[in-house]
Amino acid sequence: MDTLHEKINAIYKTAKSYPEVVERLIALGIQTYTVDVASSTILYRNSEGRHVIHPGTHDLRLISAAFDTKKVIQAIRDNQQGKSDYSGFMNAIAEAGVRFYEATLVGAEKRVTYIGPQDHYEEKISL
Repeated sequence: MDTLHEKINAIYKTAKSYPEVVERLIALGIQTYTVDVASSTILYRNSEGRHVIHPGTHDLRLISAAFDTKKVIQAIRDNQQGKSDYSGFMNAIAEAGVRFYEATLVGAEKRVTYIGPQDHYEEKISL
């Protein structure tokens, strides 16, 4: 039987859109996940209290000292419209001052919160 780690990897390899990723993570019982933008390390938390860590890269991204909400929104829209891949998206939000982001996949207000040292931006998840 596949481990939770392997099931999460399979989702990212086969899902065709972010909403599909979210639906499949929810089906696995994932309630939240946090992404460290500098390293791409991801911490998943499931409904049973288990945590899964996906290690990131050894090539760290530099995070801009200033949080720029307009650049964050543009990076999100570009990725949603297929103008950037995940790596390009991560580079763009790093340049916009996002240190980490957290996806909340439970409750009526599913969302991703992009957090920098002085500010944050919240985006609702539409399924």
